[in-house]
Amino acid sequence: MKKKVISILLMMVMVLSLLSGCKKGNNTDDTTTSNDNNSTAGDTAGDTDVATKKYDDVKLKMLVCWNGGFKTASDQYNNEVAKKIREVTGVTVEFEGIMMSETEKLNLMFASGDMPDMINAPYWGGDAGETAVIKKAAMEGRLLPIEDLFTKYPHLANAYDIGVISQSYLENDLDYEGYEGHRYILPQETPGDANGVNNWAYGVFVRGDVPKALGIDPATIKTADQLYDFMTKAKEYGFKDVNGNDCIIGTTYHNGWDYSGYSVNFSEKKFSSYVKQEDGTYTYNVLTDNWIDRNLFTWKLVKNGLLDVECFKHSDAQADEKVGNGTALFASAQYGVIINSTKLTSLYTSNPDMRYVPVGPMTYKDGSKVVQLEQNGRQGSPAIIFPTTCSNVDAALRYLDYVNSEEGARLCQYGIEGDTYTMVDGKPRLNADLIERKRNGDSTVDDELREKGIGYILGRTLQADTRFTWWGESNAGDADAAMPEVVAYKEARPIERVNGYPLNGLVNKFEKYDIVKQFAFEGTTMDDYVQRAFFAETEEEARSILKDYQNYLLTQENGVFKDYLAFVTECAKSREDILD
Repeated sequence: MKKKVISILLMMVMVLSLLSGCKKGNNTDDTTTSNDNNSTAGDTAGDTDVATKKYDDVKLKMLVCWNGGFKTASDQYNNEVAKKIREVTGVTVEFEGIMMSETEKLNLMFASGDMPDMINAPYWGGDAGETAVIKKAAMEGRLLPIEDLFTKYPHLANAYDIGVISQSYLENDLDYEGYEGHRYILPQETPGDANGVNNWAYGVFVRGDVPKALGIDPATIKTADQLYDFMTKAKEYGFKDVNGNDCIIGTTYHNGWDYSGYSVNFSEKKFSSYVKQEDGTYTYNVLTDNWIDRNLFTWKLVKNGLLDVECFKHSDAQADEKVGNGTALFASAQYGVIINSTKLTSLYTSNPDMRYVPVGPMTYKDGSKVVQLEQNGRQGSPAIIFPTTCSNVDAALRYLDYVNSEEGARLCQYGIEGDTYTMVDGKPRLNADLIERKRNGDSTVDDELREKGIGYILGRTLQADTRFTWWGESNAGDADAAMPEVVAYKEARPIERVNGYPLNGLVNKFEKYDIVKQFAFEGTTMDDYVQRAFFAETEEEARSILKDYQNYLLTQENGVFKDYLAFVTECAKSREDILD
């Protein structure tokens, strides 16, 4: 009898195995030497070697869902790096960019069901528009859960570790309660260690010949008033761009990113959007006089011709042209983005006197130095998600795991040893001729490397970043050809990393939060009010529009926002490690 029971159990295991095989993907030309590699979410066959198996020429598509397009090699299948990755993994991923709003693209894609194998998109958490769309797609069954899969891959397994991501990001967004215990998001561009925290080098930058002509040291500009005076003098001087055309004074990149840099002096050093008042209660920063004053400063820039009226709607390509030709005397964004614009037009090398230099860095409202404030672990990040149309999620994870290994990341960042780099004291370094060209600002170097497959792959697949720890530089050429002005600026505007739990991570527990977020945090209502204020004829009119928005917040849904703020105050008292 005992033998009969055992026989029955063995037969049941075999049947279950066959049923598991029936659930596998339909990529029928995909074979492997160890088990069937046409696996999808939930397949457990071959767990012992899943991270090392080689597939049989699996081709996958990744949508890079970031407005502005995405530059790749002209041949994404046959370039040197792609071929080498395929030799190791048997997988090739081809990337496609977009030239539209990220939120709009995600909505269209999920609504139509026309989805690729993988998507790289913003997942900033909280009430960010893209995050809301992705959460909705996951809950509606548009995404594959990966909690039983990614931990099998050693170079992806730490994706959810605290320090790589923050506790609040984990609790509120990656393990969002609506996911009911599933995990759909692979956070990307996160720090693998302290060296992996990216200094984005935000700020305001001025064309280098401007302060010299005006006799102003840009490093002495610390306040909004000083910046306004500086920009006014630049306007009165009558500068021309590299082609002899009239200049605009200040600009930004796509859709006004980042006009807030001009008014950073009005801000406080804090994590949340909530302000503690003298009586101990909290209010929303948008309801304060300081919010009105900050936006009125931007109104003054627009009104007096100091800020490009097109910047709130123009594209990155238009900004590249304005900055690249030196048409904009000031620009607010990340320093690397601005320098790249000047390299695209060769301004960086042809007119070195026009190279953009930092203004300040500016200070906070209290006079302290502006820093890049970071939690211990990233709070919001780019992310990779896997739609249900993914033809082979295991192959996708195998690919991502390899390019995040030291070997794979080195291949993606430096190319083939002996061709584009050599090992120096155990660390990869670009060949001397490439370094020299980079030092001289030759932008065609990056184009040539990209055609070999170098750069673009890792840019959209890097997970927990330990490149500096591995190689002593985070980007190829940094150790030998890093732009000294960027290095110096990062030291002047450093990263400050702290422990604690942000208040923003608790407030979404309010019982009517879904109602509040619809009118207060989602959509374009606030932007519509603010931009109308920027283009008002008078300061009084601009102030009235801004106050109208504050009143809008306080009167929607029978004044529920006041109850919400009372809840925020209680949240702030609930933990000793609150970061407000």
